[in-house]
Amino acid sequence: MKLGWLAAVAAFACLAPAAAQEPKAGGELRIAISGDITSSEPGVRRSGDADTILHHVVEALVAYREDLSIAPMLAESYSTSPDGRSYIFKLRDGITFHNGAPMTSADVKWSWDRMLDPATRWQCRGWYDGTQDMKIEAIETPDPKTVVFRLAAPSALFLHYVANIQCMTGVLHRDSVNASGEWIKPIGTGPFAFTEWRKNSFILLGKFSGYKPRSEPMSGYAGARNAYVDQVRWMVVPDDATRRTGLRAGQIDWIVTDVGDIVELRGAKGVKVATTQGLSWNVLLIQTRDPLLSDPRIRKAIAHAIDLKTLVANRTDGLGQPNPSAIPSTSGSHTPAHDQGYAYDPALARKLLKEAGYDGRPVKLQTSQKLVHLYDSAIILQAMLKQVGFNAELEMLEWATQLDRYSKGNFQLQSFRFTARFEPSLNYKTFVGSKDVDADSQWEDKRAIELLLASATELDPARRQAIFDEMHQRMIEQVPIISLYNTPLVEASTDRIAGTEITSFGKTRAWGVWINR
Repeated sequence: MKLGWLAAVAAFACLAPAAAQEPKAGGELRIAISGDITSSEPGVRRSGDADTILHHVVEALVAYREDLSIAPMLAESYSTSPDGRSYIFKLRDGITFHNGAPMTSADVKWSWDRMLDPATRWQCRGWYDGTQDMKIEAIETPDPKTVVFRLAAPSALFLHYVANIQCMTGVLHRDSVNASGEWIKPIGTGPFAFTEWRKNSFILLGKFSGYKPRSEPMSGYAGARNAYVDQVRWMVVPDDATRRTGLRAGQIDWIVTDVGDIVELRGAKGVKVATTQGLSWNVLLIQTRDPLLSDPRIRKAIAHAIDLKTLVANRTDGLGQPNPSAIPSTSGSHTPAHDQGYAYDPALARKLLKEAGYDGRPVKLQTSQKLVHLYDSAIILQAMLKQVGFNAELEMLEWATQLDRYSKGNFQLQSFRFTARFEPSLNYKTFVGSKDVDADSQWEDKRAIELLLASATELDPARRQAIFDEMHQRMIEQVPIISLYNTPLVEASTDRIAGTEITSFGKTRAWGVWINR
């Protein structure tokens, strides 16, 4: 399918870090974002664009590498106690905040105490206070270079939560707030300082001359964060077409775009296109408490009616890969066991429908035209279901209405996407649980819930992998949800800049990038 332009895209992706040019210092990098940020405070009234920007300003004790493993960032090293309840971080030497103050363990504790204070309204406090997951019992600072987190019980997720890219656990200087504790702006340790925010227009970051990068190669959000440009202007450009036009005109240097725009952009003079497999998860939701869909034979008929290769190839213009698992194919936890899925078998689907006594009653598939990827998938799914005998009807909703229906479990089928998760337990946590407790839970198998809870406390990697393999096998057997694919990511940049590298995180990184001309 479209082999010519796919080869061209692959060539661009290969050439992105090539040319072996020497980085140049200076200039302004211009990156377009789809919407203005709602806050400059990490993890408070956050958005995807705010996360992307603030990761240049603040840093955490640890960070994710590209392969989703954990690496030290502000920590020089970390270790755990024999009982698995204490995490000990040794801090790097010579780290300073943007105001010139040296970073010590006291700053780490102050930042965490403030995040965990209910008055801050940090969105992920429940991960650490025992209400949703683990509980931090104490944060200790035995010396200026050591921080110790005492947990109520062993946790396999603690480091992954600390490295989380949405609710970042950035270490801040206390001058980020005023004497009354009110937020001013982030004063962090990152390669860029927060300089100016002109609402609905741009956010400006300036290079921090006192930054001390790590010595390891850049990988994901870990390793060296070398800043070459003098400043980064994040331009608020809500319209997709306007962003593409600005890129082609040379008014914008870098955009995140969609697979449907590749054909247009690859032919544009002076534009480079790069793609990679992303982490967000496209699925078909199934309401297992629905009178019709409670029958596993009906759910299996749906699964065998879907020609997954054709769906993914059409929806992603050949760039995506089918993935029957909740764990992304790029994750080290996606073993061969997670390649097991449902064979495309229309005859078997029809047989299962007959055995279940399906009487042709309508099966409604909810979607929204606001999100093209969900709508296009729904159109394809509807056609495939009709082909085997389902009376499949599309139910068009406003996106806010579809989200409300999802949160209340008020649907039969939904074309849906979960945002990126970086750890297998967190992937399963998005949909495993009792519907009586959370109506948006998709899979309430008791054994699956037990396995999920066990995965959060099991520290042995081999045993954790066995848990995830068993969960996938049970998911395939019970069909509480149908995994489709992980969204391929597309970025486009002008040849005015160099050093851009696309990551599976779906986040642009201004460090490591320089101006060519």
